[in-house]
Amino acid sequence: MNVSRLLLTALLLLSAAPCAFAQRIVAQSSGLSSPDHLIDFGANLYPNFTPINNQFAGIQVTHARYFTTGSYLNLVGGFLTNDPIGPPDSLRIRFQSPITSVSFAYHQISNVRASNFRVLFRGSIVDAFSYLWNQTQPNNYFGFQNLVFDELQIDFVADFNFDTLAFDDLAARCDFRNGSGVNPPDYRCLTLPMLGTSWQSAISTGPQTLGSYVALAAGGPLAGLPLFGGELLIQLSPEPVFIAGTAGSFALPIPSSSWFLGGAVSVQGLRIEADSSGPRIVLLNALDLVFGT
Repeated sequence: MNVSRLLLTALLLLSAAPCAFAQRIVAQSSGLSSPDHLIDFGANLYPNFTPINNQFAGIQVTHARYFTTGSYLNLVGGFLTNDPIGPPDSLRIRFQSPITSVSFAYHQISNVRASNFRVLFRGSIVDAFSYLWNQTQPNNYFGFQNLVFDELQIDFVADFNFDTLAFDDLAARCDFRNGSGVNPPDYRCLTLPMLGTSWQSAISTGPQTLGSYVALAAGGPLAGLPLFGGELLIQLSPEPVFIAGTAGSFALPIPSSSWFLGGAVSVQGLRIEADSSGPRIVLLNALDLVFGT
């Protein structure tokens, strides 16, 4: 099986679980700073109560209508409100491409029960929370950060106001990770894992190095399991794929298909070194990859 096929297999097995550094924006006084995209819904773009679906670039909206008003608690000009057709009482916003963070100003008109906020990736819930809210609080920004998702859903009660939608594109990422720090930090990214490119990484080698390898794990990261005098930092299920390097250099081709956007895998480096008692395995740090543009 060639390297492209190995990577394809690993990506198809990936999990869309939330990242360890994911954050929620709950009842804050502001949203994302310097977002890649900001939709403020203008003012008087459409007659009041015009149904909104695909009028705004980059998003597809379900169960909302347009309304223009003055300024009130982070509502400025045009915003989204309930489509009065009736249930289901859920606002849905699908993004044209996967994103990594979102924020928005939100008024819950009725406070008889909590609103439910969730984000999804390819139909599966990535993260969610509930919050009892109303329309009179000034700290009314909500959202999600440091995740991979392509849809936002809000279950509202009776009616809502929604404005200032900010979101960040999903950028390729290569994060260094080394457990407790016992492993030598000798495995590094040379390029970012971008779709349609050959991702380059390298392991530092020396006179005692007999070989270098990376283990590609679709199962994702592991906190740190003692092994070979170091720590195993990747999951063993599904079974990792081992790839040999050339003088410590590695090249992994990443498919160009948008299906792989947001795909995540973990890789850990290792060396085989000569010792007085024979060859020994030296586990190195791990790299957590997110495939992007």
